[in-house]
Amino acid sequence: MTTRLLHLRRAASLATLTVACALCAASIGAAQVAPPLPPATAQAPPPGGAFVPPPLLRVFLDCDQCDTTYIRQNVEFVDYVRDRAVADVHVLVTTRSTGSGGIEWTMKVIGLGRHQQVDRATLFTTPQTATSDDQRREFARVFKLAMVGYAADTAVAPKIDVTFGSPAATTAVSRDRWNYWVFRTNFNGNLNGEKASSNRSFRGSFSANRVTNQWKISVNNNASISHGRYEISDDSTVRSRSESWSSNAQVVKSLGPQWSFGGRFNTGHSSFSNTNLSVGGSAGPEYDIFPYAESTRRSLTFRYLVGATAFRYREITIYDQLEETVPSHSIETSLGLRQPWGSIGAYTSLSQHLNQLDRYRFVTYGSADIRLFKGFSFNIFAEYNRINDQIGLPKTSASPEEILLRLEQLSTSYSYFFSMGFSYSFGSIFNRVVNPRFNGLGIF
Repeated sequence: MTTRLLHLRRAASLATLTVACALCAASIGAAQVAPPLPPATAQAPPPGGAFVPPPLLRVFLDCDQCDTTYIRQNVEFVDYVRDRAVADVHVLVTTRSTGSGGIEWTMKVIGLGRHQQVDRATLFTTPQTATSDDQRREFARVFKLAMVGYAADTAVAPKIDVTFGSPAATTAVSRDRWNYWVFRTNFNGNLNGEKASSNRSFRGSFSANRVTNQWKISVNNNASISHGRYEISDDSTVRSRSESWSSNAQVVKSLGPQWSFGGRFNTGHSSFSNTNLSVGGSAGPEYDIFPYAESTRRSLTFRYLVGATAFRYREITIYDQLEETVPSHSIETSLGLRQPWGSIGAYTSLSQHLNQLDRYRFVTYGSADIRLFKGFSFNIFAEYNRINDQIGLPKTSASPEEILLRLEQLSTSYSYFFSMGFSYSFGSIFNRVVNPRFNGLGIF
């Protein structure tokens, strides 16, 4: 009897220990798995109680051009979250160049959760002369104004204020003495080397642009020259030289919200392409499925061009030509989308010689950066060229040195490039802290 009682006591103790371990494991698991975040909505007041405002406005800032660290430091009345699914607003920022060389910013605020269907759009520009600090200051100012309305019912609203700088009594309208023309020039050179090799190169460019609502005119000129020296052995040294220059112009006339007509003109010289001189031009219409005014968010254009180019070669070509004129035409399509789920871009071009229809070139490339689910983004870029129009290849074969140093264009029927990747982030979605310690060596 005593033995049986002892066994029963041992069994009871073991059962008690098992239940205790199970409860302990359950409590640990519950502590490790955080409950899902509730939407940032105002709490319903208890009967006879006071209204409880929601916490800080949750913002998902979707901007490639922004200095996010600066924004976090200077706009502190909102919470910056990494996941769009828990945000109160999605701020989608797109940019494009203005005619004067500045930047036009489009800030689209998309309401989510309690702000569903409360969308706003703000458009502003920063001039060509604006430094990166000027740009981020102006963006922070506009961003702050855009967020105030959405944060008006949050707990920090009583601490938010708006200041206004009184404008001058009269504003003088100055006349543009440049008549919308903008000019840029650039020159740079570099030297590098060691005991057995050395390189030096020089590049220069000049451009002139004039952009209005009705006309778009651009002229670009570029030139470069490079020299190289490579000691193969004590009595063998290889020297290389390549040079090129080009001049391109484009004139486009607006024909409405979705139509335009333009012409391109070009001339150039390239030792790599066996071209002593080329002169050409083409013209044709373009149509955008979407209005041009929406180009920062979406565009799908179709363009057709027809023209001709005259060539004068440095060496006789594989077709026994030193000079020739080639008529050609091309059709081009381009797609650009920037949406809350990510961005997609694609381009396709098919050009063909009208005097030899079997000579053509097909070019296509595209990229995508897509948020598939919480914290996971997928990106891809692919390019493929089908080449059957290399009429300027020299008849003589390239030397091993010219092949290795890429001094001469080689025959090929195709080229390609591909890259793919993904990113996944997890952990805390709230963090407004900025700590710049040990960021680098003082290089901004």
